[in-house]
Amino acid sequence: MPRALRVAARAAAFLGCFATASAGAQGASTSATFNHGIVVGGEWLQANALPLNRNALASVSFDAAFRRSRWSVDAGYLRIARDLSTVQGGFASVGIPLAWGRVLAVPSIGAFGGQAQRSVDSTGFDWIGANNVAGHTPRYSFSSSGSAGGGVGLTLEAPVYGVIALRASASEWYFSGATLEGDRARSLIGVGLSIRLPRIGGIR
Repeated sequence: MPRALRVAARAAAFLGCFATASAGAQGASTSATFNHGIVVGGEWLQANALPLNRNALASVSFDAAFRRSRWSVDAGYLRIARDLSTVQGGFASVGIPLAWGRVLAVPSIGAFGGQAQRSVDSTGFDWIGANNVAGHTPRYSFSSSGSAGGGVGLTLEAPVYGVIALRASASEWYFSGATLEGDRARSLIGVGLSIRLPRIGGIR
């Protein structure tokens, strides 16, 4: 988590500078921090796990949040892809919106429920070839199981135009399930967009 928080701090500095610069350029076109109403968004979460050495969808999340000045409730879909494993499913979290100028920080704690898949080199073998050159031939076994988990995170947002904001996040998750034995923790760093929805059913 310390590494993820260090990256989040750098992202906060960037978003703060960006928001300050954009404020003068866009004036009334740019809205205040998204600390009220319903906000939907998405993130690409593969930044700290590149390259992804397989042909698969990268780590992503999509969510919707209901926010008030002192609390935020969030729910959505989370996918975490690694070279030999995938964790995906639904999550819900609660957080506290903290406005700093035009940047909104939302520290949160969340719960996850879904599926874990993993391939393990369980029956591979070593060999020695010509000229005493050593090698290894992997043989992977695949397993899948249900998984529950929990995590903490920090999301940063800076409005850029109207109802659109840039988003950056850092989080640390821990998952259960026999499939992930010995490899339960996942650190995530991501970037994406947030969109504040117009007033719906009296909610704004």
